[in-house]
Amino acid sequence: MGRILFTDGIFHSGKTETDVFHHMAVERGRIVGTYQTKPEWGRPCREISLRGQHVYPCLIDAHVHLLQTIAVQAMGVSVCEITKDGVRPDDLAGAERRIRDYAAEQGKDAIIAASNYIVSTIKERRLPTKTELDVWGGGRPVVVYNIDGHSSALSTEMLKKIGIVPDGHDGILMGEAHERVQGKLTDVVASAVTPSVLARGIANFHNHCADYGIALVGALEGNGDSEGDVTTGLIVRLARRFDVGVRFYFQYMDQKKAEKFVKYQKNPRVGGCGDWEMDGSVGSHSAAFRLPFRDTGNVSECYYSQEEVDRAVQTFDRAGYQIASHAIGDRAVERILQALAGTDSRRMHRIEHCEFITEETLEKLVSWGKDGLAVVMQPGYAWIDKHYLHTYEQFLHPRCMDEMRLRTFFDGGLCVCGSSDSPVQDMNPYTQMLGMVEFYNTRESLTAYQAFRAYTANPARAMCEEENYGTLEVGKRADFFTADKDFFRLPAKEIGEFRPTGTYYGGKPYRRKPGGVLGMIKMLLKIPKAV
Repeated sequence: MGRILFTDGIFHSGKTETDVFHHMAVERGRIVGTYQTKPEWGRPCREISLRGQHVYPCLIDAHVHLLQTIAVQAMGVSVCEITKDGVRPDDLAGAERRIRDYAAEQGKDAIIAASNYIVSTIKERRLPTKTELDVWGGGRPVVVYNIDGHSSALSTEMLKKIGIVPDGHDGILMGEAHERVQGKLTDVVASAVTPSVLARGIANFHNHCADYGIALVGALEGNGDSEGDVTTGLIVRLARRFDVGVRFYFQYMDQKKAEKFVKYQKNPRVGGCGDWEMDGSVGSHSAAFRLPFRDTGNVSECYYSQEEVDRAVQTFDRAGYQIASHAIGDRAVERILQALAGTDSRRMHRIEHCEFITEETLEKLVSWGKDGLAVVMQPGYAWIDKHYLHTYEQFLHPRCMDEMRLRTFFDGGLCVCGSSDSPVQDMNPYTQMLGMVEFYNTRESLTAYQAFRAYTANPARAMCEEENYGTLEVGKRADFFTADKDFFRLPAKEIGEFRPTGTYYGGKPYRRKPGGVLGMIKMLLKIPKAV
């Protein structure tokens, strides 16, 4: 592709809130010049006018579960829906109708995967039992995932498929019992994915990213409880040929499993959720807090001892890996932070979620983290919870909400990144940025520009991709999107509704993928890239 000059745009470089230029030259997919006035060249150049639109660097979603996202977008049923009038359905009878209706459309041997069940808004305040799912699914293997991704309900046939004896079991898995079978569940669900379903899911993923202006994702994949974990190998082979950039974090504490994929990685990365979870979630009562849960009076423990975490962190840090670890409750954050603070590589290790943190731990986090630590957060979930789900106010001690930080992280110099945790939430980055400018703990809210940095320059730094992504500068990839509004000047109420008018990867306008098997075959013929 020859040189292209994009003209007549309001290009926001993203380096600062006010840094703007009006013309940009692109060659071989990279930015080769930025100009205030239109340049004159002696050689031919194709010109594309952007007609006065605002132009921004593409976004980065630093925390998605790629295989599950593709599967959810291609198959399965979403149980609950968040509407302006509340969550529907809001009782077990409504959930039963959704699952029964979906199951009735499937073959007799189909596997039923139901997501987005919101236990905190269901009047009965519980997941369905094994016996109920046996009836709703017509005897098929059924799994129902709670919205936070840390508890589930399984039918009798599904329990059998993952090796759990159903006799005397109610089918409901919480906390560690849920976490330690995710590989087996993924294997079962993936066994139902046909080439046509896979092609449709991959196309939907790409179209979804382009709709939101996303060019790069951090994919947290792999399940330590799955012996062969063939699905992880599959998604790596596919993602190496995606239009959207993918950088993998493998969720293993077994170094031999992680080493299998190092040859494909641009930089060795490990962790995220899976084996690297320090605790569970608020909605499933498995997050590790000092204070007991408000509604039960119980305290959940961290999944690993400090010694176990220290040993795992030291092993992978010495081997040159960047490490990511899920921690939500204050005790869980303390546990992984203490282990990471024992390293001296300053390799931009990550704490995923880092949602609740005491004053004592905050001081340690900020003082140590400026030089080599990122926090990867999903404030959109807390925004949704505050307005619709009310999980935190039902389940948490009131003091916990004062431990929710965001602006303090920014002001302290931490590398704060936004993300979706898809498919726990939709990949919509503007919901997350809305959650940043209207943060649950209002004193900790950000400006629109700070929220934008959390989806561009900061995750580029956290993923060691600053030379390619995050800002519009000479030498970087020409990944950008156009919009008819100035995002940095939007009132908070409009941020969640903001959408690009067009997305460009490597200077080329994205064309929607139809989702056929032929398109996937053509994709597989591409030269593979590092992930």
